[in-house]
Amino acid sequence: MTTLIATLARIGPYRDHMDRWDNGTTWWMVVMMSIFAIAVLAAIVWGIVLVSRSGRGHTGAPPAATPSGPSPRDILDRRYANGEIDTADYEERKSKLG
Repeated sequence: MTTLIATLARIGPYRDHMDRWDNGTTWWMVVMMSIFAIAVLAAIVWGIVLVSRSGRGHTGAPPAATPSGPSPRDILDRRYANGEIDTADYEERKSKLG
């Protein structure tokens, strides 16, 4: 029975397919198609990672303004005006603020 199936496979409609496995062309096509499929999958994953990294935190809106409230220089001026610090301390801190 096994011999009959093998003989029919050799002379049947799948004869060309069986011969390609025998002469080495089909395995080469399978390897190349697998490499191509892996390359396409890797490119898709790489693209998704690239897009997700570049889009992190980007909403399309302009960047938010600095928080409202007094600046460090305004606070220093207010403290000097209220008499909380003397002139020497005020001048020193003002030079450090720039």
